[in-house]
Amino acid sequence: MKWWWYPIVASAACIGYVFTPDGTLSNVLYVGIGLSAVIAVLVGIAVNRPVSRAAWWVIALGTSMWLAGDVAFFWIEHVDGELPVPSYADAIYLLGYPLFAVGLFLLVRQGWRRGEFGHVANSIIVMIAFGLVLWVFVIPDDGVNVSTIPGMAAIAYPAMDVLMLGLLVHFLGTFQWQNMSFRLLAASAAVTLATDTTMRVGSAEAPTMAPNITVSGYIVCYILLGTAALHPSMKYLTVPRGRRGSPGTLAASFSTPTTIVLTIAVLTPGAIMATFLARGTPIDQWGWGIVLCASVLVALAFVRVTELLRLLRIQTATLQLAAQTDHLTGTRNRRGLEEWIDTSDGPLALLLLDIDRFKEVNDTFGHAVGDDVLRAVADRLAGVVATGGVLARLGADEFAVALAVEDTHSEAVVAAHGMHASLSCPISVGSTTLLVEASIGIALSDRIAERNGARTSSGNELSGARSDDLVHRSNLAMQSAKMVQPRIASYDPSMDRDSSRQLHLLSELTTAIDARELELYYQLQVDLDSMEATGVEALLRWNHPLEGIIEPDQFLPMAEHTGLIRPLANFVLSEALTHRKGWSDAGVELNVSVNISTRNLLDSTLVEQVRRSLADVGTAPEKLTIEITETSTMADPPVAIESLLGLRKLGITLAIDDYGTGYSALAYLQRLPVQQLKIDKTFVSDMARDQAHGIIVRSTIDLARTLGLTITAEGVEDAATLLELRRLSCTTAQGYFVGRPVPAHRVPDSVAESNAKLKEYTKTYER
Repeated sequence: MKWWWYPIVASAACIGYVFTPDGTLSNVLYVGIGLSAVIAVLVGIAVNRPVSRAAWWVIALGTSMWLAGDVAFFWIEHVDGELPVPSYADAIYLLGYPLFAVGLFLLVRQGWRRGEFGHVANSIIVMIAFGLVLWVFVIPDDGVNVSTIPGMAAIAYPAMDVLMLGLLVHFLGTFQWQNMSFRLLAASAAVTLATDTTMRVGSAEAPTMAPNITVSGYIVCYILLGTAALHPSMKYLTVPRGRRGSPGTLAASFSTPTTIVLTIAVLTPGAIMATFLARGTPIDQWGWGIVLCASVLVALAFVRVTELLRLLRIQTATLQLAAQTDHLTGTRNRRGLEEWIDTSDGPLALLLLDIDRFKEVNDTFGHAVGDDVLRAVADRLAGVVATGGVLARLGADEFAVALAVEDTHSEAVVAAHGMHASLSCPISVGSTTLLVEASIGIALSDRIAERNGARTSSGNELSGARSDDLVHRSNLAMQSAKMVQPRIASYDPSMDRDSSRQLHLLSELTTAIDARELELYYQLQVDLDSMEATGVEALLRWNHPLEGIIEPDQFLPMAEHTGLIRPLANFVLSEALTHRKGWSDAGVELNVSVNISTRNLLDSTLVEQVRRSLADVGTAPEKLTIEITETSTMADPPVAIESLLGLRKLGITLAIDDYGTGYSALAYLQRLPVQQLKIDKTFVSDMARDQAHGIIVRSTIDLARTLGLTITAEGVEDAATLLELRRLSCTTAQGYFVGRPVPAHRVPDSVAESNAKLKEYTKTYER
């Protein structure tokens, strides 16, 4: 249905009415437009099938009363030639007002809710103010005799206008203002009110039909009513299902338009009093009315201020709750946890839980599944937290449980095991089932720490260890828990020393590169066929001016998470290739192996960096082997494989380091452009004593050779292991028995010593 045709046609008819001389034709146009509005309401009900049909039927009935009043008005004027005041047309008119008002009210309210009084109070305030205005400008100075029928009719019309205005104020800020149909209905009520007021100013008697231009306001009211009923939005105009006492209902009564109207209304008694004084009207004729109205307005204003303060308290509490709540899981957030800890007086234990490998869940299944997993974990942990504790989500995959414990450290450990147990069952998310593992760090507050004899690094008691301190310490313990089984660890003051030392080393690492404090040591690699040294692996050391030699596992993990890993890789490549060239010039030909980290492998500049290092030294690419770990290739497989292919195109040999400690299988590694496997020393070093490790080494060698890969065994520490690897057709061996790591200048001597020693063992073996 093309609803917009109605307002176009009806507006054209309204324009025709305005320019039509007063008479039968203008009366017919007037009634015709009113009748079209009634028909439009009925058609709208039938076609749009609104949810609140009863309200629209009442509106249709009220509109019909107004139309019937118009017909009666014109009929009396036509038959009698003059209109008595009042007439039965007035009675019909007056019936239309409350019916129309009830219909509008049913669209907005359904029953009484706490919080509705604010809207009612607003309406009463504005009705009193408007009544005062009508008293001054509509009611004659000599008053109205309400004991007569004309007097009652004269008061009835202003009273209906006051009712309409109060209703409009009641609607301000309601949910239905978003609906176009409701706006049109409210506009029709406002136009009616404005037209009534215009026609009655200066006369207390019931109105007579004024010139067409004046009463055209009633025609506009009809057009707006019909348009509202035909507009498609009337179908969805219904009462919102708000909760009783909802803060939204109370807040709506303090909307900006409402506040402006109320401010004007409260100032009205003063303006009216000034008007009466200017007219010279005796105070005894109006003083009582002004005082009474002002008293009621003050009382209602006091009620509204009280409700405003209540609304502010509700909103403050709501904002505080929102600020302390994690919106994904519904638990507390970091701020909420800190608030709970800082307001707790007794001893506390903070358990920080980190979901292991959660990034892999997001990367593999998507963030939607990851969010579902977090919600499921929160639900399970909530079952572990007793009434004396609180659960919070601190970060992407970190949860914290703060417990008020009265005993010792054992309570916290029991709670940690309970958290582990709650996650032991797989989590089902849609069609996916995941087993979630977590690491838990425990930190204790002052009293428990004192009871257990814990001390800080400075020797002071753990006093005042709240919020930030507890979170920091539990985080250190959680990081430590990732390296033990079960993955639960308690804070120890030495962890602070380790953390501070790592940060201190990180700050010095930048200058260490430029100061040439970093040095490469080399460990020999022996060809088990010729039993001669054919290569070396470069091992980074830090010659710290105060702490001596620092092993790479103490500073490389930090560099991995910063931008320092790239200059470190560049240093190792340049140094290793330069040293290899020096050995070559001295007549010692060796291949050199260099380890690169995950971050290096995923660096788009890696291939160019290696190519430039080879070119600067003038080394053939086949003399360089780059070692990577299994896990580094799985961090971002497409990017990793692209980097490996680029390196392989340069002619570089690629090796998988520490094979057997990751999660990948040979079938996966076959997809990588690698030529060598290095079996981890944990399997090689005791393969003669541990049957399982021996089987792993033998099967790995057999499968790798089948795939065309060469094998390097790390961790060879005795002759028996070396000879057994040779018997198994392993390609290369590396370990302390072959040669310990030495500085670059010692490599030629180490090669000579190793070759001589291995020849002796070979002769013994061949005998």
